[in-house]
Amino acid sequence: MIVILLLTDNHLYSVQQQATTAVLVPVVIVITLFLLLAANSVPQKIGEYGITVISKVMGLILSAYAIQSILVGIKDFVVVLH
Repeated sequence: MIVILLLTDNHLYSVQQQATTAVLVPVVIVITLFLLLAANSVPQKIGEYGITVISKVMGLILSAYAIQSILVGIKDFVVVLH
């Protein structure tokens, strides 16, 4: 797995940290697989209204993060100018 090689640099991390990463990456992949397989049943359980609510909340969170990123970028730009 190339991901493990990229996340475990021999010069930066100890062998124990590299082993932990090598174990955790496949675990995260398996958990993600199960979540994606279960995703088809979620809309049936929460209904159309639930999907609408979750969609609007996620849009709000994404908008807030975008605004925060823009403001940090502007702040960093102004600091560089001074």
